[in-house]
Amino acid sequence: MYMRIAISGSGCQGKTTLIKDFLAQWKNYKPESETYREIIEKEDLPHSKLATKDSQWKILNHMIDELLTWKKDSHRVMDRCPIDNLVYSLWCYEKGVGNIDKEFIDKCIPLVCESMKNLDIIFFIPITKAAPVELVNDNMREVDPIYIKEIDNIFKMIGAQHIENNGRNPFFPKDDAPGWIEVFGDRQTRIAMIKQYLDDDGDLIGGTEESLNELINPHDGQPLGGLDPESQEGRLAMEKLLKLQKQAQVEEKELAAQRQMIKDTLGEDIDDEKLRGVYDSKINKDRFN
Repeated sequence: MYMRIAISGSGCQGKTTLIKDFLAQWKNYKPESETYREIIEKEDLPHSKLATKDSQWKILNHMIDELLTWKKDSHRVMDRCPIDNLVYSLWCYEKGVGNIDKEFIDKCIPLVCESMKNLDIIFFIPITKAAPVELVNDNMREVDPIYIKEIDNIFKMIGAQHIENNGRNPFFPKDDAPGWIEVFGDRQTRIAMIKQYLDDDGDLIGGTEESLNELINPHDGQPLGGLDPESQEGRLAMEKLLKLQKQAQVEEKELAAQRQMIKDTLGEDIDDEKLRGVYDSKINKDRFN
């Protein structure tokens, strides 16, 4: 069996830390051969608020090329994926940053959509009030809290569209799309939530979106990897996770601007099949031009 996983989310939410914890838990997984961060540093690419068409295109192509090298008999995990690249490009387009226009967005969407066939699960780390992460400036991360929140809102909007309109949105393929699963909380909690979906070998154990509400590890039948649900520690852990889950729900008003932006970008009555059809024959050509 094989699994191809991406860890996605806005900046400063603990993605790198989660990948380290993930690789420590499931030692048969391997990270990507070269991360997007290494590409940015090696080529000195502008990014985040300073992103341009050229830099976003190079990063997107790197991510897609990385996915295409993964063999189907391997277990791989990557820091961000093409959806992340699209989210940041959408923010730039909305703000009029870095010459990123609708033509560029339209060029990227079908490529991102097609690349999703090479992933099995996207574990998304949302911003939650119950589990705030310290904003640390490492000379690459953007630490503006408003910017980080706006990026998070676009992620949540795309994730909600994927879950609620599976197969009927332009960001994910109609068939063979990856699962979109939110993980949040402290380091132990995030790994415990991932265990709802992966067994000891890192293979899918048949978890569903509904099983996350139960917060039970289906591999051993115990919450949080073995805590007795009747013990005080087990009850506290369960209460904490339930509280985190409730607070992770995004209020409608926080998504209003991003929802309208996506509608404006794609059109009110966008025909997803038509959009894909227009670009299907151009995907390989566009990527290398």
